[in-house]
Amino acid sequence: MNARGCRRYIPERASRRWIGLALAALTALLIQVLPMLAAPAAPADNQAAPMRLMNEPLTCVMGVFLQDLRDYKFADRSLFASLRLWTICPAAKDSPLQDITVHNSNNITISEVNTQKVDNKSGYFQDNKQVYWSERSLEGTFFHNWSAKNFPFDRHTITFEFESVRSDISNFVITPDYAHSGYNPSINNGDWIASDFNLIEIEHSYETNFGKPNSKLNGKGVYSRIKVEITLHRARITSFMKLCAGVYAAVAIAGMAFLMDVREPDIVSGRTGLLVGCLFAAIVNMQQTEATLGLSEDVTLTDMIHIISIAYILASSLLAMTAYLRCEAGREDFAQRMDRHIYLPIYMSSFVVVNVVVIAYAAIIG
Repeated sequence: MNARGCRRYIPERASRRWIGLALAALTALLIQVLPMLAAPAAPADNQAAPMRLMNEPLTCVMGVFLQDLRDYKFADRSLFASLRLWTICPAAKDSPLQDITVHNSNNITISEVNTQKVDNKSGYFQDNKQVYWSERSLEGTFFHNWSAKNFPFDRHTITFEFESVRSDISNFVITPDYAHSGYNPSINNGDWIASDFNLIEIEHSYETNFGKPNSKLNGKGVYSRIKVEITLHRARITSFMKLCAGVYAAVAIAGMAFLMDVREPDIVSGRTGLLVGCLFAAIVNMQQTEATLGLSEDVTLTDMIHIISIAYILASSLLAMTAYLRCEAGREDFAQRMDRHIYLPIYMSSFVVVNVVVIAYAAIIG
């Protein structure tokens, strides 16, 4: 082979090598992509019927509509709610509404089950030309552990849970009806705004199988539940101003005491009595706030405002005593200047700044 032939052979061999590598890479890519193209697309959440409806016969579809929500009582830790439940089942006897358990309820009334056999035009149980549609309504008071820690910027997630006690999940489960569940927009009554309605399927586990002889769950009872969640937040802060107006007035009056003439003995005693009255008013207002919002182990925003206010009133009392001692030492004019030109501006401006910081923090974290 001559030199020219060698030069032509080397590029040809290199090009064949690159072509081979490219074909190998393309083959590997096709091996990865083809299974994904062949796999059926998963149904979108909250849209299509879950795969369970095609694989597990012992199930019913259940939906919830929240009709009314009101009478939020923080001190009693309760609220009033009205709900409407329905199920779609392949057989009339399968409906969990017949023995549904309503959790976190205080005192409710529940209607009889209304069942109808109807033509199946839904996306559920597609092999059944007819299905059994059942409905049941309930209303009454429910328990909710209200937290007024960040009142009036507090947000609350209200929950309702419904459990099928007919059988554990090895024999029966509830499938949520995402498409038709929801809540009444009129719940937004001007004081509260409702949002973020969610319907969630959960499995609740008990540490006992309730003595069921044929239990398959290793001594535990696991039952299917439907959980409803909806978020509430306040539309206005009027109630906050009503609850805190008294304590703010007490702090302002305690600040006005710095303007009194400390050179007059009668005014000094009157100033002391005024500050004692302001302190008493702040404490009473704090107790009234706790009675309205409910006693809490947490330090709430209103608690913090009252504690800060009481501290400022006490500081004003200490400064009043300091001014009196200066007057006793013959420094009346100095005491007067300190009260009016130093203590009063610092007292009022710092109180405003501290309150703005505390309220802004509560508004951010909700």
